[in-house]
Amino acid sequence: MKPKLYYVLWHDAISADGWHTEEETQKFIKERKCLIEEVGWIISETKEEIVMASRRLKWSKPDTSEWGLLQKIPKTWIRKKRVVL
Repeated sequence: MKPKLYYVLWHDAISADGWHTEEETQKFIKERKCLIEEVGWIISETKEEIVMASRRLKWSKPDTSEWGLLQKIPKTWIRKKRVVL
């Protein structure tokens, strides 16, 4: 497998712990956004999600790799996706 390196911009889920007043709740609803910029290899892709790896360990044998820092990202969360290499 020869996966390509991608830049992906995506919205992540965000939470706020504890109790919040109505004013704090409205501020959280309106202002809090969590945009993630990530560069990695897309090693799997379905209609619902992509799986990215942020690290790749290549051994001396051709076509032998290990993947690190794996993430599944729902496609509905992705705002931009483009090939880097």
